[in-house]
Amino acid sequence: MTQNVVLPALDERMIECGMVDLEPWELLRGAEQAQRMKHLDEVFPGWSLVPIARRTDNDDVACWTGIHVVVVDDYDVMRDATGAALRHSAKEYASMDEWLIAAIRDFIEFD
Repeated sequence: MTQNVVLPALDERMIECGMVDLEPWELLRGAEQAQRMKHLDEVFPGWSLVPIARRTDNDDVACWTGIHVVVVDDYDVMRDATGAALRHSAKEYASMDEWLIAAIRDFIEFD
């Protein structure tokens, strides 16, 4: 994991309770999480994002910043004039709890 970033206890609790597949969201763990984190570090250097979940119907990934959750698309990246990736988030949540509530809404509405 990214240095100095600790995931919220809710992330571990969700995994322990088997809440890992809230279609269209899927919690990231192990090698898949490490691979996505490596990609995020390459695309957004210095942002210290820890991927916690990915959407299965697009490229969105929910990431813990150490303070809040941001949802980014790390494959469709906007760039500035120098070619550097812009730190753009599609959505932001003040806490992991708020993200989970939104993910449950997505689960209810997903078809």
